[in-house]
Amino acid sequence: MKKLALLLMVTAMSVTSVSAQLGGSKSSQLFSNASLPADARYELKSGIVKFNATSQGNQVTVTQYFDDYGKKEAALTETGTALVKTEIKTIQFGDTVYQINMVMKMGQKTILPEKPVNYLQLTSAVREKYKVQELGEETVAGKSCKKYALEVTQMGQTVKTEVCVWKGLVLKSVLKLGDVEIMTQTATEVQENAEIDPKEFEIPEGVSFM
Repeated sequence: MKKLALLLMVTAMSVTSVSAQLGGSKSSQLFSNASLPADARYELKSGIVKFNATSQGNQVTVTQYFDDYGKKEAALTETGTALVKTEIKTIQFGDTVYQINMVMKMGQKTILPEKPVNYLQLTSAVREKYKVQELGEETVAGKSCKKYALEVTQMGQTVKTEVCVWKGLVLKSVLKLGDVEIMTQTATEVQENAEIDPKEFEIPEGVSFM
C-alpha cells in the first residue's frame, strides 16, 4: 500500500497536478510570448484551483496554489470528517517535493526521479518518451482544455495517464494501472491571477521530517 501511495505521488507530481512537458504548436507559440518568463510553467502569473479527487477509493478535496508563473507551488489535500480530518500540505520546488501532515506535524521530503514535465514547452524527445497522444478537447471547470494520453514508468510500474490542460494547468487527470483506475482529479473552480499568501509556499514551523 505504501509503495502504491508513493507511486501515485511521484507520478502525479511529475506529469499531472503541477506540470508536464507536452503540448502542440499552439502552446509553443503562446510560450514564445515575451511577457512570459523563460521558466514559466503556466500562462497565468498566479492562481488558485480547487479539485475534487478520488485516490485509492477515498474522496478528497485538493486546493492548488501557484505564483510567479508556477515557480512557487503548493497544494492542500483534505479528507475525512469534521471529527476525524486529515490535511496534507504539498510544497514543490522544482524536482523536490515536501509532503506534510498538518495535523501530526510530520513531513517527508522526496526528490522526483526526473524534473516535472512543463506543458508550455514541447520537445520531440518528451513526446516519444511518454508515448503522447492527442485526444482532442474537453471542457473542465468552464475552460476549454487540450486532452492528452501518456504513459509514465516509475518504480517498475507503467501508469497510463489522461490529462486535460488549459494554459499549462492540468485541470483534470486520470491515472490507471492496467485497466484499473487508481486516481482521478477534476477541477471545480479556477481563480485566475489571485492574491496568494506567501506563507502557502513556506514549510510550517514545528514540522519533523522523516
